[in-house]
Amino acid sequence: MFNQRRSIRLSVCQKSSELQEDLMDLVQFFTLSVCCWWTAAARSYYSDSPRLIVTDEIEDGQTVEVTCTLPIDYTGGDCRLYREDSSSPLRVMTTRTFLCVFHLTSTELLGRRPVGSRIYLKCDYHLQQYTSAFSDIKGVTVRGSSPSPRLSVSRRLLSPGDGVEVTCSPPLRYVSSCRFYRDSVIVSTGPCSRNLTGQQLAIWKKSTTLLPVNMTCRYDPHDHLDIRSEPSNHHMLFVVDVTQVSSSVSCSVSVDDDQLTGFTDGSWTFVGADGATVSVQVTNSSLKSDHTCSDSP
Repeated sequence: MFNQRRSIRLSVCQKSSELQEDLMDLVQFFTLSVCCWWTAAARSYYSDSPRLIVTDEIEDGQTVEVTCTLPIDYTGGDCRLYREDSSSPLRVMTTRTFLCVFHLTSTELLGRRPVGSRIYLKCDYHLQQYTSAFSDIKGVTVRGSSPSPRLSVSRRLLSPGDGVEVTCSPPLRYVSSCRFYRDSVIVSTGPCSRNLTGQQLAIWKKSTTLLPVNMTCRYDPHDHLDIRSEPSNHHMLFVVDVTQVSSSVSCSVSVDDDQLTGFTDGSWTFVGADGATVSVQVTNSSLKSDHTCSDSP
């Protein structure tokens, strides 16, 4: 009886050990299968999908560099570059490394599209009977420019609450909108003739007694094309804020010779609510516009 029980316990232990070995084999098989699946998937993904590298925009007349990167050493095959909507390659080259680098002029990139268009590109690679999947799609905008408009202003000195009529006159019959600038800052966008206040011209500037405003304009000839006009002629304006002084002050302003004709009177006086005044005297100078203010004697 004792030997029989011992034999049963040994049999159970042996079967338990065999079961554990089977489970270990199953786990190892599952792990190996998953690893193989991921490796195969990764190999399939990387070998099927090249990657496109290109700058986002260029100016008309420039050349753009387009790089098609290959995930394998694809010596002897063809890299093919396409516009997104075309089934025929724009360019084909035989690769010697992981990279295919194309150089396209703006004219070649645009094809029949007008300047200002955004052109979408993709690439693939081909060897004998094998053709890869397409790369990701990247867009390149070919920016253009139009002739300069003419800017005119109704006055040169104004207080923050005063208005000035500004007109941007493009050399075209129709434009979608105009933009008015203080130096490189846009102060207004919309109609090409409009009234702007001194406060609008001084936007994002610290309040000061005398603020010089170097004003220019541009226009947008098309809503759907990336074309910007060249900048207009510039006009120097001054925003005079009497609320910034507690007593009367005199300011001397010098402007470039080509701006002097706009300041016909040569001197102005602004009076605040409390009786304080700011007197402005304008003179010509070949130097960059400058100004100084000091208490009146």
